[in-house]
Amino acid sequence: MDKSIVHCKQCGEEYNIKRAKLGYAVCLDCGDVKASEIAEFRSKCSAPAFNKGTYQPMMTFDDAKWAGR
Repeated sequence: MDKSIVHCKQCGEEYNIKRAKLGYAVCLDCGDVKASEIAEFRSKCSAPAFNKGTYQPMMTFDDAKWAGR
């Protein structure tokens, strides 16, 4: 077994050990899918942070509760 290859925890495909050393447990393809899901979710979670302010991402319930006040 080659020590420069590790296996993705989601799909089982091989990926480079350098990526694993950076802390990633998934391959680029699986990581891209997850990042796209998060970006899509966050694009729907924005509101003006204060009256007449620009739209800001609302990451928690408390952020959403106090938005626009």
